[in-house]
Amino acid sequence: MGRIFHISIIGALLFCVTHFSLSAQDSNFVRKHITQLGSPEMYGRGNCYGGELKAAEYIRKELAALHAMPLAENGFQKYSFKSHNMEGAVTFSINGKLLNPFDDYRIAPFSHSLHQQTPIIRVSAKILLSDDALENFRQKNKEVLYNSVVYIDAVHLQCKDENNIKQLQKAIRSLEYNNPFQSAGILIGVDALPVWGLSNNDYERNYALIYVKQDLIRKKIKTAYIDFTNDFITKQTQNVCFAFEGTTVPDSFVVLTAHYDHLGCMGDSVIFPGVHDNASGVAAVLDFARYFEQNPPAYTTVFLLFSGEESGLKGSNYFEKNPLFPFDKVKLLINLDMFCGGNDGIMVVNAQSENTKPFYDKMLIINEKNHFVTDVKQRPNAANSDHYPFSAHCPAIFIYVLGGRSGGYHNYTDTCANCSLDAYEGIFKLISSLISDLSL
Repeated sequence: MGRIFHISIIGALLFCVTHFSLSAQDSNFVRKHITQLGSPEMYGRGNCYGGELKAAEYIRKELAALHAMPLAENGFQKYSFKSHNMEGAVTFSINGKLLNPFDDYRIAPFSHSLHQQTPIIRVSAKILLSDDALENFRQKNKEVLYNSVVYIDAVHLQCKDENNIKQLQKAIRSLEYNNPFQSAGILIGVDALPVWGLSNNDYERNYALIYVKQDLIRKKIKTAYIDFTNDFITKQTQNVCFAFEGTTVPDSFVVLTAHYDHLGCMGDSVIFPGVHDNASGVAAVLDFARYFEQNPPAYTTVFLLFSGEESGLKGSNYFEKNPLFPFDKVKLLINLDMFCGGNDGIMVVNAQSENTKPFYDKMLIINEKNHFVTDVKQRPNAANSDHYPFSAHCPAIFIYVLGGRSGGYHNYTDTCANCSLDAYEGIFKLISSLISDLSL
């Protein structure tokens, strides 16, 4: 194994058993880790108050306690990227009435800090389709725009032509990337607040973008008080990388991955616990680590817990460019993401590629014989989780669960109370059976 692994084959064999010990799987064990990773002390496992590092330290400690081998110094593969960090109080009030953060409004996570009573300047969305109209607007309001927020009602788009409606909707979405008004901020009135996410969060803007329930910004309202701090930082982070050396084929690899990061906070007012997404997947990987400690694997089995997934697969992309083992020796990579529920079965992403279809077909055969899960569905490959960077190099699939109780997606309601593990045992047995059935 050279420089990567130092544990002896003889040492590994001391743990060996001749059959799978299904008692190694335990939903109570998984629940314990979900509870810890989704606790308020982890601050949503994002930038806020070092929450992501706290989660990484927790995972490292658990894997070390299971006698897994670190693949990097102390098990951390360190790297960095640019991001925003919204800590402290968040306030948005109209006429002295405080709005409810996240439920009444959502501050885009890349927004520039604001600390002011600010005039509201109303404009029609149609202005976004005319360069001349925009320039006239800027000239007319140039003395006040730097200190004002522009409000656009994205609900009542008054156009007879459906194509113009689509153009307006596209133009409104483009406000996430640039501010044609040159104002301190932009308010977008909506009926349904958009999903809060960290993509496109890695470069600095000079304006705030806030989505707000349209019915709260009545026409007579002329000012608002907006106060929050959002720092643009160089984020120091780490992937957590451990393994058990294979007892029979130590130079080939099975890889289990999950991302441990989540959204962090929208200031002190909103913490995103991220239980379904993805404390559940991390807990499942830890459960597999416990399983393989008791049942030493034939292939070297690697456990990769990535940071930066919510920011655009940053951790897995970094690992793909800086690997700690050769990808051409990977038999199969299985990424676990969103693992609460599963009453309706599982979805396998990238199930029909030439190098992954045999594994998907084998899962169907195993499940048909044992009825571990309700259904094993499949869909094409997509850049929707951490398997994706590796799919160009080795067989890589992404499994998430279907149906059952789980918390709201990218929402503060993604809590332990909303996470069902009723189907977990069957899902675990299906995946562990697939790994045990890999041809030597």
